[in-house]
Formats: sequence, C-alpha cells, structure tokens
Amino acid sequence: MRPHADGTVPAHQPHCLGCGPDNPASMGLRLRIDDDRVRGTVRFDRRQEGAPGFAHGGAVATVLDDALGTVLVILERPAVTANLNVDFRAPAFLEHDLTIEAWSDRVDGRKLHLVGRLLDGDNVIAEARGLFIEVDLNHFRRGGKELPDRWTDWKREGAA
Repeated sequence: MRPHADGTVPAHQPHCLGCGPDNPASMGLRLRIDDDRVRGTVRFDRRQEGAPGFAHGGAVATVLDDALGTVLVILERPAVTANLNVDFRAPAFLEHDLTIEAWSDRVDGRKLHLVGRLLDGDNVIAEARGLFIEVDLNHFRRGGKELPDRWTDWKREGAA
C-alpha cells in the first residue's frame, strides 16, 4: 500500500472503523507519513461519547490501533494486532482537534513493536503500545471479502 504523493495514507479499506470513508461509524481518522512516523488529527463527536462530554475509551483505543496499523505502510509489512495496551492519561474531550502520532519501536522477525500517542495540544491523552504480527495477504482473504487493489502493493506478499 503506497501513500499518496502528498504523504497522506489512503484508508485501510473503505469500511474501516478508524479511517473508512464509506463507514458511517468511522472515526474519520486521516493520517500522513512524516519521516518514520505517521501523524494526523481526529475530532470525536457525540457518536463516540462515553461519559458526558468525553470520548469513550474504546474510541480512543480504536484510533490508536488504527494509527499503529498505519505504521505498517512505512514498514511495508502486512500485519495484524496481537496485543494493544493503552495507558489513559487524561480525558479526551469531544469537539477538540486531537493530534495522533505513531511509529515503530523495533522489529523482531515477524513481531512488530509499535507505539503511539494521542494529544490535546501538549497534553498527552493516551499512549499505546502494540504488538503486531506479520502475516501474508492470504490471512485477510480468509474473511471472504475482496481486498483493496492497493493491498497487492505490499512488497512482502509471501511473508509468514
């Protein structure tokens, strides 16, 4: 999967919960590649509300997982989330423009150790650590749905 010429990364797929433009429940996450990181913004609204005026922790975890998954574009490795740990530091207020960033901490064979954080200005809302496991594209084909054409751009089609 290749980023657009301006560095923005296309949605993982049209119905993705985090970034899918055809999913009415999508968080609307839009990310771009910035050197060895992905960065972007998200704005939670009433659809993602937990406590009154606050984003639900599951929504926060969703956008962090999606951002970590976008780091795979930089690594050029298809992978799946094996473990996601989120440390919540402060509330994510609705209707605030929040910044998200994610990067690779290290790669150990098929194990990809990724990290990210969500910020409201300089205030850290949440930090995430994820273990992703590299898979080949046949893993995704098992879902019975057609894969986006750009997924075949992955350099490591035959991995794992």
